[in-house]
Amino acid sequence: MTMEPQIDCPALHHRGKGYPFGERVPRSVRMVKTVTADPMPVIGFAYITGAVPTAVISQTFNAWTNSQGAVAAVMPDGQRLGLKPGEFEVSSWHDASPQKLIYLSGPMTGLPDLNFPAFHAMAARLRAAGYAVINPAELEHPTKEWSDCLRRDIVALMECHTVATLPGWEHSKGARLEVLIADRLGMSVVIAHDLVSLEVV
Repeated sequence: MTMEPQIDCPALHHRGKGYPFGERVPRSVRMVKTVTADPMPVIGFAYITGAVPTAVISQTFNAWTNSQGAVAAVMPDGQRLGLKPGEFEVSSWHDASPQKLIYLSGPMTGLPDLNFPAFHAMAARLRAAGYAVINPAELEHPTKEWSDCLRRDIVALMECHTVATLPGWEHSKGARLEVLIADRLGMSVVIAHDLVSLEVV
């Protein structure tokens, strides 16, 4: 999808006290979940003209942001689809060049809760440090089969410039494959903890 040069939005002109993005305003967002417009009580989708807005996982959209930091994906027909935190990643800012995505890689199989708490905690730390992160624990997968999950994760990995590893990645068949692919493609491979440690210094 081709990005328009700029979507004018309230956050470009005024940002309220609780605005969550500091001095920056999202220019485009990348979906980490598939989101469809919610029907309104009683009238359903009657308030929508044309197709019901749907933003599919991995798609990128221009962003519209209000002065309080609420973000909407701007559909090709101009309709806005309101998004919640955790449904999207900011892929570029109005005052900065597009961020290079980081893919989190680590062990899941055989660990309690598939090690999701460790993935979520590190993703939160990296995002707080200003990084754009693809966290495979947040992705929707077609089935729970290992091979299907890995296929979906590799598609997400291909959009990134860096792979950041979690402890124990070297003991994970899937994570080892992700690191191997990244290495063969000339991507950076770093230890996730080192990235957040550098931010503290």
